[in-house]
Amino acid sequence: MQNTLLDKITIVIFSYNRHKCLKRTIRYWSDLDVKIVVIDGSDIKLENQYLNTKNIKYIYDPRSIHDRLLTSTNYIDTEFMMLSCDDEFFLPSALSDCISFLISNTNFSSCGGRAMGFGTIKQKILGFKFYPKLKDILLDDDSPSERIYKHFSSYTPAHIYSVIRSKNWKKICKHVFLKDYSFFANWELAIEFLVMVCGKSKIIPKLMWMRNLEEIPIRKINIPKIKNSIQSDSNKVLIQNWWYQKKFQKEKEDFLYRMKKASDEILVGQSFKFTEIEIDKFFQFFIKKNKSSKKILLRKMINIILQKIKKLIKIILFSNEIIQKKTLLEQASLLESQGVSVNYNDLENVVSALQCSKNEN
Repeated sequence: MQNTLLDKITIVIFSYNRHKCLKRTIRYWSDLDVKIVVIDGSDIKLENQYLNTKNIKYIYDPRSIHDRLLTSTNYIDTEFMMLSCDDEFFLPSALSDCISFLISNTNFSSCGGRAMGFGTIKQKILGFKFYPKLKDILLDDDSPSERIYKHFSSYTPAHIYSVIRSKNWKKICKHVFLKDYSFFANWELAIEFLVMVCGKSKIIPKLMWMRNLEEIPIRKINIPKIKNSIQSDSNKVLIQNWWYQKKFQKEKEDFLYRMKKASDEILVGQSFKFTEIEIDKFFQFFIKKNKSSKKILLRKMINIILQKIKKLIKIILFSNEIIQKKTLLEQASLLESQGVSVNYNDLENVVSALQCSKNEN
């Protein structure tokens, strides 16, 4: 099967000081008919043979991640786009299916697929259960408010790495990345909120997203402050603390103002608007539903661990006492038995990319 719809999407890849991962990812996409935009903020510019491939545009921009992603709209001229980190893989056939769905369903703003984690122990490529709550997500209420409440009541990052209509991304991006805030994953939550304002969304039962569990996430890397940017999530507080502490009151007011301004632009021509009070209630609802969740507590624990000992994260993620080891293909087969469609040709290409990268080091 040829992924004939891939020429309709731009994948924006952000990177920082992980050229080993970036080289692997660039090579993976180099022979596919998909437009790749790499925005690299590393200390040193990347030199790589695959940067000469016609479908890859490399921008070296050693500023903050917010400054870099704010410029992403300048390089998108396709109907659809997707955000990606430099160490992850997406399966082309699933991307094509997401694009096809959005073409056929114009009132949907986003479409994504199921996720699986991967890592390596003793040269063996393993697969792991990841983001199981993506299963059967369908946020198809006509009311933006109902979509937001439904998404926030059982939250998982369903949209930040899904296929989005470019016209919506451009509206979202220029507001979300104009300023950083002091609470953890603020731009993730802002994007998730605003995609719901844009329209309906769906996660199709197809393996699409391969999440790397070996590397420290870029946003958790300790990065020197640039132009007063907060930069790293490692220095941030949880949203339930940030939202109610007086010292963050002005920041919170600014955040609500920006969410209101973005929502107004998205909802131009429609009969209703969100007030800042209503937006405040949405996020308070999110905090109430998620403040005691194990996921947020685990994020905080991992955040602390990553600042101190990088190797410890592998022990936690890959210990025999915590996770039963399965190869990438075995884990994919398990997903398939649960009703998730898997394109094994695409998956073998991921395995090949990982093996090639390991052999080079």
